[in-house]
Amino acid sequence: MKITALILAAGKGTRMNSDITKVLHEIDGQPMLANVIDSCLGAGVSDIVIIAGANMAELKTFASKYYPGKKIRFALQKRQLGTANAVASGLTAVKAGNKGVLILSGDVPLIEPSTIRGLIKEFTAKKCGGIICTSIVKDPCGYGRIIAGTDGVIIRIVEEKSCTLAEKEIRLINSGVYVFDAGLLKKYIKQVKQDPDKKEYYLTDVIGIMAENGIKIRQKDTDRAEIAGINDRVQLMEANTFKNKKNLEKFAKNGITIVDFNTVFISGKVDIGRDTVIQPFTVIKGPAKIGPGCNIGPFAHIRPDTTIGKNCKIGNYVEIKKSTIGDHVNVAHLSYIGDTEIGDNTNIGAGTITANYDGVKKNKTWIGKNVSVGSNSVFVAPVTVGDNVTVAAGSVITDDVPSGSLAIARCRQTVKRGWKRK
Repeated sequence: MKITALILAAGKGTRMNSDITKVLHEIDGQPMLANVIDSCLGAGVSDIVIIAGANMAELKTFASKYYPGKKIRFALQKRQLGTANAVASGLTAVKAGNKGVLILSGDVPLIEPSTIRGLIKEFTAKKCGGIICTSIVKDPCGYGRIIAGTDGVIIRIVEEKSCTLAEKEIRLINSGVYVFDAGLLKKYIKQVKQDPDKKEYYLTDVIGIMAENGIKIRQKDTDRAEIAGINDRVQLMEANTFKNKKNLEKFAKNGITIVDFNTVFISGKVDIGRDTVIQPFTVIKGPAKIGPGCNIGPFAHIRPDTTIGKNCKIGNYVEIKKSTIGDHVNVAHLSYIGDTEIGDNTNIGAGTITANYDGVKKNKTWIGKNVSVGSNSVFVAPVTVGDNVTVAAGSVITDDVPSGSLAIARCRQTVKRGWKRK
């Protein structure tokens, strides 16, 4: 069945207290909206429509940066008149041949591809009017309550403000993640009436309208953590903590030792070979690839576009950015390696810097195989150092060094005997 995903992203997010539109705040090293889109793509849903408002220009800039090869489409919600109004704005973009509409929120970024796949699979098999992801929680305060019959079919959803005392005790909540029959949704969303108090149109009201017309809306139990919404920076922090823990657990199960889950942060698309050890206070931001048998940290910072070979040592207070490190390389401590390629079996001494920025642009440094770099050395890019080179400690390398050479680039030491400060 062909599915169109509508992602609600027009909200202002005033509680974020930010000049950045809410759905572009980061989870797992990328805008939370990107996490939602990635989950759609991972579930096989490629027809994606983002419903935007006044933030349309920001969201289009985001899409062109993160999904240049994907045909992400947009629909405009001209006025902030509630979720039903937002969905109605997006329904105009649903292609005629697409039979299902998946509705997600750009500020619910932890939804997994497997959950979306399962939702669509069940919807296709049961041939119902729609399915809603639901969850049972200890404290349902603030959430819409699911009112269902004995057969589990949903009769209606009651928002918190409209709940009776008995309904407030219901712990089965609405997640805001839905899949609907496109034709039925287009038909019945027109019947949603404006809330007299909020002057908005609520998507949840369409459930009761469908049920009254004999259309079955079913529920699918979902992990509460996946459907957590982000409304402020505290919830943003909590979501990042949850996502990071899941990432670390995944790596640990794949044969990576993470010494301290509380101080290691790995985000983005990162591939780590087994038997690698990640020491405390290490930050790794993808895209990055680390070979097997490496020892990373403590206090290491691996930045995007970095590839590290096998059996390397990237030690304490080392930062590596947009670089390729060969096999059996040691960058043991107190170094910055940026825009650099380092060959196999090379040792980088403490305090080494590749000075990659000339004030206008970034430049590359090439360091060959079997090179020994003395402590406190600086490579002023662009510069190339051949294989089997020794660089004397304290050198500032500004010119290319041929293979098999000793490079010394420092003033000769002068000792003045008998001198003392007057």
